[in-house]
Amino acid sequence: MVTCRQTYMPSDPRNRSQRRIQIGCGLILVAILYAQLAMESPKPVINTGAPVVYADSPVSADPFEKQLRSDPFAGLVESRSRLIRDARDYTCTFVKQERIDGDITDEQEANVKFRSEPYSVMMEFTRNAGLANRAIYVKGKWRDESAEDESLRELAVCQPGNGLSMFIKSIKQPIHGALAKKSSRRAIDEFGFRRALDLLISFSEQAKAAGDLKLEFVGETRFDGRDVWLVRRTLPYTGPGGKYPDRVANIYVDCKHLVPVAIYTYSDVDEAPEHLLGKYEYRNVRFNVGLSESDFEPSTYGM
Repeated sequence: MVTCRQTYMPSDPRNRSQRRIQIGCGLILVAILYAQLAMESPKPVINTGAPVVYADSPVSADPFEKQLRSDPFAGLVESRSRLIRDARDYTCTFVKQERIDGDITDEQEANVKFRSEPYSVMMEFTRNAGLANRAIYVKGKWRDESAEDESLRELAVCQPGNGLSMFIKSIKQPIHGALAKKSSRRAIDEFGFRRALDLLISFSEQAKAAGDLKLEFVGETRFDGRDVWLVRRTLPYTGPGGKYPDRVANIYVDCKHLVPVAIYTYSDVDEAPEHLLGKYEYRNVRFNVGLSESDFEPSTYGM
């Protein structure tokens, strides 16, 4: 049997010094990020919305509206099917506010670019950026194969917030790592209309099989200057870590795009601000704008 002998070039002491400096900067950055998380104070919940018009089904309703009114679950499934078939990419303004470890976060706002294949997300935060000014994720593009935990191998490229980008252009972080979980209830690979519908449908199927599901068409209202239909889901929520993710989910389905452009979830049926679990809004949505590889390339944004 022939054995192969590897030859190693002697390392340059200057390279070792630079490497130690880079590792030191990385450790300092992580410490600063954790400190910022610990020091952040929660802000009041910001709720928006127009009055809901409770009305009987109109005589001339289109097929999707009839379906959503008569069988909201089938309507959500149809919404997902249409999205998979028709939406290659989109841009939007994403507004998010969540309850994490018992505290409500600041309301964040980000400009987002999304592409379905390969699954790609670029978020540029414009309000209350927190840990990152920008985050870019492309499925399978950046991976840490040395991570023992498979869930920690997928990485996103992040541009640090709070002025830290002056010192470090970008840093790769596990999308399901500790920092990600401390800053959001949902990982970046759970962003978007398709993932939101997947979660809504999955838990609704589970509740339906157990006889726990209450899913009803409520009425019509307005959101972001557009006509929307309100569907409400109610589940026997028992708290964090329980069988279901929330007690109430108010799902606002755009009458033109036929996707949920806003979802508000609560831990109690009274839907008071102190019971808000998550608020997710998709504003200024534009479908099939023709996004390219460069839209999800860190160098495009100086990262």
